[in-house]
Amino acid sequence: MKTIAVVVSFVMGAVLATSSLARQVNLPSGNPIVGVDIPNNLKTSATSRGIEVRTADEEVFFWIEIYVPADYDKLVAEHEKYFKNQGVVITGTPKVSVSDEPNAKVQATDFPATWNGKPTVLRYLAIDPKLSGQNQILVSYWASPEGDRTHAPAFRKVLDSFGAPK
Repeated sequence: MKTIAVVVSFVMGAVLATSSLARQVNLPSGNPIVGVDIPNNLKTSATSRGIEVRTADEEVFFWIEIYVPADYDKLVAEHEKYFKNQGVVITGTPKVSVSDEPNAKVQATDFPATWNGKPTVLRYLAIDPKLSGQNQILVSYWASPEGDRTHAPAFRKVLDSFGAPK
């Protein structure tokens, strides 16, 4: 529930001031619908729909991608293939929670999963910012439990920084 509250705060206009410790990334690059601050200590790589972000210790990976609803299944299938190739095994039924606010609908899906036989954190945040176009945002998150705890404040800052492109 904390994750939903954090994401919902973005759509309600909560934008952190950009500091010299972070860089603004606008997504998608050609015609951005959202801007997000990525701390300088996180590594980033461009993807076809957005960015991949990872911590220096590679304990946390997440992707922020823009998609249209018709491409959702394809996007999720790409992530599922990646996770499977990395050795992630989904071990049960995902827990889904939805928050429908005036400015956005957020669906958080938490998967019980293991990596190399040990628990891992696997989560999707599907965000419909209710913009005039069809563009939506998917945040796919994969972390070790320890990495999830250690890097939670940085990830929260990223989510809290979602706002209008700058």
